[in-house]
Amino acid sequence: RKRRIMMPLFTSYVFICGTEHDRYTALTTNRLCQTIEVADQDGLIQELTRVEKALLSKAIIDHYPRLPVGGCCRIIRGPMMGIEGVVIERKDAKARMVIEVTILGQGAVVEIDADLLEPID
Repeated sequence: RKRRIMMPLFTSYVFICGTEHDRYTALTTNRLCQTIEVADQDGLIQELTRVEKALLSKAIIDHYPRLPVGGCCRIIRGPMMGIEGVVIERKDAKARMVIEVTILGQGAVVEIDADLLEPID
């Protein structure tokens, strides 16, 4: 027996198209904590349309967080939550991250699911 589990592709995000009043109304529901102002509305719509087309194709789709090799990141869930480091390698759904000890000029490498990482500035 096969099970099909549906998960949101972009967890923690809700996309709405509306006026400033609509945004305020959404915030007052206490189900949103903040909104992201989108300067390039047309660009966002084009990108989301491409994602929707891929989803409708019935292909197997997976989330790909934008964590390039060399990018600083933070672990967002699990027992290592809050640890920051630098991505040194990506392979499939895994990432290798260095946790640096700068004064020693060394660090530790941890392999972790890439979806547990978020980029930091």
